[in-house]
Amino acid sequence: MDGFLDLIRDITIYFSMFYPILYLKNFMGNNKAFKLFTVYLVIIGIIQFSLVLIVKTQLGSNIFLSHFYFILQFVLLSFFYAELLKYKWIYGIIVLVLISVIYQFTVDPELFFRYNAIGFVVTQLIIVTYSLLYFYKSLSEKNEFIIINIGVFIYLLSSSIIFALGNLVFDINIPESISAKLGDINIVLYFVFQILIFIEWWKNFSKPRIKL
Repeated sequence: MDGFLDLIRDITIYFSMFYPILYLKNFMGNNKAFKLFTVYLVIIGIIQFSLVLIVKTQLGSNIFLSHFYFILQFVLLSFFYAELLKYKWIYGIIVLVLISVIYQFTVDPELFFRYNAIGFVVTQLIIVTYSLLYFYKSLSEKNEFIIINIGVFIYLLSSSIIFALGNLVFDINIPESISAKLGDINIVLYFVFQILIFIEWWKNFSKPRIKL
């Protein structure tokens, strides 16, 4: 079982670096939402590559990269959903969250070298809220990126719950073995999210769009 999970973990890393290339192939011929999601994939791919590089070269702890991960994920997916939903107040939420994160690091500079679990979970739940709003919007009209939206909802909601249960947000004494299993579940869910990203590309963007 451990070998299978290690394989899934490696595949998610390779996918994170492959998908930006896949989506960049169609970058110029698509709309703003597609371009924003492509930028998100590029940034996540760079962070994943950096994480692996630090581990392989034993340069030290890579925890500090988690801050860039959750902040940039929040900002880029917020822009993505602002374009899909056409809600200008999302930009205000971005500013408020960034101010809150800056305040966190100002009050506790050592947080840079620890997991910011609260920031991680809160930003993900905000994106989940945008995802729910997009589901609701899609009930009355046909919209793009539904498959990706399903992936965002499943992965970020589940990941937020896992982080909360895994003694990362609340001070709950749970066995380390359970924390490890929660981490394994998170990896599998991320793999499912990546599969849905590929399905979205294959179904809607793999063929060049015909301009009339």
